[in-house]
Amino acid sequence: MMKFIKSKKLGYWFMVATAILSLLLFIIYIATYEPGQFGHGHTMPNSAASYATELVWIWALFAFLVQLAALAAPEHKWLEIVVIGCIGGALFVEIQLCPTVLAALGTGVAYEGGSLELHLTYLILILLALAIGVASCFMESIGEEEKEELKKTFAMPRLAGAAGLAGVLAIVGIVLSSSLGAAQSGPNNVIDPTASSEPAKNPFVIDLQKEFGDKVDASYTFDPTGVHFSKDSNEYSTKSTSEIQNAVGSSYTRDDANLVYCFEGAYAEGWQGDYSKHYAYLYLWDDGLYNGESNGTKIYGYWYDTEEGGEAGATLVMVDNRGRDNDMVCSVNTSKFYKWVTEVKSSLNNGRTIKAFGYYYYPVIGFYVDPGVDYVVVEKAEDIDDTITLGWTGMRVLNNYTVGSVFDAAANLTFGAVTDTDDANVKKVTATWKTYSWDTKIYIGSAPAAEAPAASTAEAA
Repeated sequence: MMKFIKSKKLGYWFMVATAILSLLLFIIYIATYEPGQFGHGHTMPNSAASYATELVWIWALFAFLVQLAALAAPEHKWLEIVVIGCIGGALFVEIQLCPTVLAALGTGVAYEGGSLELHLTYLILILLALAIGVASCFMESIGEEEKEELKKTFAMPRLAGAAGLAGVLAIVGIVLSSSLGAAQSGPNNVIDPTASSEPAKNPFVIDLQKEFGDKVDASYTFDPTGVHFSKDSNEYSTKSTSEIQNAVGSSYTRDDANLVYCFEGAYAEGWQGDYSKHYAYLYLWDDGLYNGESNGTKIYGYWYDTEEGGEAGATLVMVDNRGRDNDMVCSVNTSKFYKWVTEVKSSLNNGRTIKAFGYYYYPVIGFYVDPGVDYVVVEKAEDIDDTITLGWTGMRVLNNYTVGSVFDAAANLTFGAVTDTDDANVKKVTATWKTYSWDTKIYIGSAPAAEAPAASTAEAA
């Protein structure tokens, strides 16, 4: 035994330490990580559902086994590189799992849950094993005399066995990493075992002209898409702050100008458990001015959407009377309803920004609810509960038949209780938004025949 110990150099004992740390990581992780139903539990943050959490202990186990092979054939230093690769695999997964948990160190708020102490333990063990494993690569593990003896003593069988074990483990690890990672690459890929296996129903379709044609205001002929300004062509680009503020005023209904764009946005900080929303609204007028508010503070300025010599409407800039740091440069938005998106500087917490989305303004003429299916059908009346409206979307209809979802529906859209109709097999839910209401019918047993009238009706209060 003493001869064995004396013949080993510092690098060998570093390899032993790497094996011990890998084994400790495997034992601690598999005993505490609580995968839960969808890949996460009390020790994991909610976002862990997007990742293959099992890969940490799998890679730790592989690192331990390959390290045993490396200790059995210490003259083959390349095996230590495989060990480092396995530990690196565990680190790659862990650094995706722990950021939201580690954020609690700075904020004091565990936004997504998870055990900070355990994730720090996992991370420290991984980093220690990785550092010691890398260091051992640059150290001699055995003396020259023992190297010569090992070459004469079953050198090929030991090399073949070690290489085979390392290769098999590496292949298995890569396959597991790919398969588990693909299976849990994001929340959208998680399979909910309670989900229905029925084929998808037809999406909700509405004839806007038939439903809202009589609500259209034919006298509103202003076309916001034809209004453009360059900075030089906007007469207010050379005006003072007070002149701009006096010209545009603080009212969002002006008799002397037409609205071109409306912006709306909300922001919830979530700091220290405060999830109250803060709002931003902007109103861009056809005289080149805008006004609005950000977190309750009134803001004013002028706007342009054309660089000199460039394409009309290719950009959108709002120059803020509060100074250049508050100017807003918009980005094109991919939504069919919202054309622009921008960041509005606010007074919240020393200058948080509120993301606001802009659309071409036309008067609102109606509102309807999109339940996501052609008809809402339940097997029996007892299946109707308060959750039936989850996933239903309130849609506003503008004077040009443009539709967009109701802004801040949680605060502005209300669903009433389920009520009876003249038909015992049909119930209805009335939704209200501003001065508008919409009835969505719920059919018990089966949907109506194809030739039946529309399943929903709208009313203006």
